[in-house]
Amino acid sequence: MQRNLISKLRPLLRQVNGCYSIATPLVPSRSIQMSPVKMSGRTGAKITPKMAKLQKQYQEDNGKPVFLKGGVMDNVLFMSTLVLCVVGLVGDFILWFSYILA
Repeated sequence: MQRNLISKLRPLLRQVNGCYSIATPLVPSRSIQMSPVKMSGRTGAKITPKMAKLQKQYQEDNGKPVFLKGGVMDNVLFMSTLVLCVVGLVGDFILWFSYILA
């Protein structure tokens, strides 16, 4: 029964050191291209030049994550968040180690 099942599933399985495992592709079979949504064509709403500029800025593929594309203020908020997280973790470790060692 097991040999029959393996022979039917052979295209989906690969053998590693005598054991069979499911072979999953590392790269998707096709890439999905995303296009920006044009809301003005469907709803009749007008996009202001400022909104068009922001839309272009955030959709630009420059390697930055979207939460850092807003400029200097986004970088300041991101770094302050990281610093506060590190300070909180250090304070937490100090608190727990003081309880453990006491």
